[in-house]
Amino acid sequence: MPQPFGRLDPRSHELFFGVPGSGKTTLARGRLASARRAVFFDPTGDYAGEGERIPSAVFTPVFLRGVVVRWVVEPGEDVAASFAAVVDTCRRGAREFGGVVLCADEVGDYSAKAAEVLTRLHRNGHHDGVASVLVSQCAVDIPKTCRRTATRVASCLQVDPADLEALSDAYGAAFAERVRTWRAGEEPAVWTLPTLYSPQ
Repeated sequence: MPQPFGRLDPRSHELFFGVPGSGKTTLARGRLASARRAVFFDPTGDYAGEGERIPSAVFTPVFLRGVVVRWVVEPGEDVAASFAAVVDTCRRGAREFGGVVLCADEVGDYSAKAAEVLTRLHRNGHHDGVASVLVSQCAVDIPKTCRRTATRVASCLQVDPADLEALSDAYGAAFAERVRTWRAGEEPAVWTLPTLYSPQ
């Protein structure tokens, strides 16, 4: 799969947006296809085949031991609490066994209750060796601090004025307009933090 946003970096905090059916989950899955150490937080079952499935209640740091680690973590009844536990497990496991990428799908379903956890992940996760890929239908469902500290953003279609305004504020009017006019089959609109990565 083409990588229009360049290589995945251990410091990465990447965001994927798009209305239902636009392909954001497919993009995120492709983004992590070659990641040797990845954990997929999967509330809706969209990441079948990306790794062995495991309930969040039994996911502990020892599961991050090994050169190749790919787990698909199923949340419990309280999705926000499950996500917080998975982030903590990834941080402790990465410190002990090496860096990992955490992919969190459908973040809008739990972002209100997990906003503090998401913000800490973006601000401090890379210090522990946890890169992140957050996937959401709506830009505004991602906390503002996470939008501001993202290293890369890929977006398919967004139509709600609030989402487009949030994208324009964070990444510029040209990016938001590209997202507004996106059509099926086109490459996503991509923004890359210019001070951290050289142009691709």
